[in-house]
Amino acid sequence: MSDEAPRLSWTDFVQDLSTLLRNQEIDTPLFLVGGAVRDAYLRGAITDVDIAVDGDAVALARQAADWLDADIYVMDRERGVARVLVNQDGERICVDFARLRGETLDEDLRDRDFTINAMAADLLGDIDRLIDPLGGALDLRKKILRRCSAAAIKNDRIRALRAVRLSTQFQLKIQPETAADIRAGAGLLCQCSGERIRDEFFKLLSLDRAARGLRVLLHLGLLQEILPRSAFVAASESEDWATRLATVERTVAILKAISSRRTDNTAAAFDLGMLTIQLDRFRGALQAHIGREYGGARNRGALLVLAALLPDRDDVDVSALKLSAEEARAIMRTVKHLGLFSERECWPLLEQHRFWHELGESGIDVTLLALAKYLAAQGNELQQQSWLERIEIATDLLNAYFYRYDEIVDPPLLLNGRDIQQRLQIKPGPLVGELLKALREAQVTGEVASTSEAKHFIARQAGSRRK
Repeated sequence: MSDEAPRLSWTDFVQDLSTLLRNQEIDTPLFLVGGAVRDAYLRGAITDVDIAVDGDAVALARQAADWLDADIYVMDRERGVARVLVNQDGERICVDFARLRGETLDEDLRDRDFTINAMAADLLGDIDRLIDPLGGALDLRKKILRRCSAAAIKNDRIRALRAVRLSTQFQLKIQPETAADIRAGAGLLCQCSGERIRDEFFKLLSLDRAARGLRVLLHLGLLQEILPRSAFVAASESEDWATRLATVERTVAILKAISSRRTDNTAAAFDLGMLTIQLDRFRGALQAHIGREYGGARNRGALLVLAALLPDRDDVDVSALKLSAEEARAIMRTVKHLGLFSERECWPLLEQHRFWHELGESGIDVTLLALAKYLAAQGNELQQQSWLERIEIATDLLNAYFYRYDEIVDPPLLLNGRDIQQRLQIKPGPLVGELLKALREAQVTGEVASTSEAKHFIARQAGSRRK
């Protein structure tokens, strides 16, 4: 145990949970363990709580769910693991109960992944006192990520990926022996399920320093085991990876600039400063878009960061990432159509309409990623006037989508398909669709503004197509 005995800082929820369980006069030893203890030491936010139980963890979880009026999910009955989902002031808190990994708490902690996650506190005793047999607190102070044992990475290969995520999240240097274990077993990451790899990978993509983490993954040979192999076809040159990672870095910076976490320093530089000013009117709508969740753990912002990492090709197979069909479509639509933003310097209303009509909400991702890609390509050679012009294009496009949707993106048609069929005495078919498209675009440009004009327009269009 470390020489110091620092005091932990717990949230009100954990304090109340400790009091509740003590009042039940439970005689089973209970310990707070893992990331919650680490975060209490760092005085950070705590949303997930892990409790190690010297006894029947599932039975205790059921009792706790009753006391907390919460839902329970038995995750692994054989290993004695159950999750209690508590709604606290509109926030969902996960409380996991698990049987000790071994005969004692010391054995449990030594069987964990990294020393910073191998700390504990007595839930039924002095919860402010740190139990730290492996020196995790000292490693946190020294900014080191160290495995708990020589077998830690081998016992669970997902820990290799988690090591990079934790080192990125807390700005820790991976200890040499730990890094060597990760590199030696990189090719065995496939032993983990695709879902576990996906979830850990997306936690990294959601970090402010995601680009740094991706560089470490690449250096340790892990990124090649995570991304689709087709994503590496166009990245044989290190310079290409440098460009992609720079794009990730700028994408994360843009997402942070429009997020609720933005500070005065976020937009201090010219590039982000001007972008922030111009996009501020869309900030709420953009936050809602990038914050949209898939599967309860991944959001649109993280998908955009992944899209920044992929090559600008439409033949990259992302199935290995175990994404939902909706997520995969969103990523591939963004990557495939990224060039649409930079292909035009002039964006009249009709071209804005065609952009959004083709891409839908994916146009938001294309717009943001195109800006990030431009900044990454320019680097320190950024031309202010050219950058301002691109910001103006982005502003016009986003204004059309968020504030002029019914005028530019999808105006209510003055005639529908049945109207056209009846007026022209034709049957359903491709011609009807062509005429509806032409009518929609004519309404966008202002060529058609009334039902009578729409009828004349359709008649002329049909006549010209029949010739």
